[in-house]
Amino acid sequence: MTRETILRLPAPLRICAQLVWPTGQHRPHGSVVGQRFTYCPGCGGLTAHTVHGPLLRCAEGHEQPAGGTS
Repeated sequence: MTRETILRLPAPLRICAQLVWPTGQHRPHGSVVGQRFTYCPGCGGLTAHTVHGPLLRCAEGHEQPAGGTS
């Protein structure tokens, strides 16, 4: 089922359907770009990065090569 189809269901059915077909936006198999946790020198710690071709970008916007430390 698509997200739109599930969201159009009445509330009791929608809750049951979401247990079988999760519609969350933040799930790894539904992401547009790859994600991984790596060390960010700009933030000074381990943080989530998104993969943008040869670059990794953290939530704060710091970029580093994709071959960097992980």
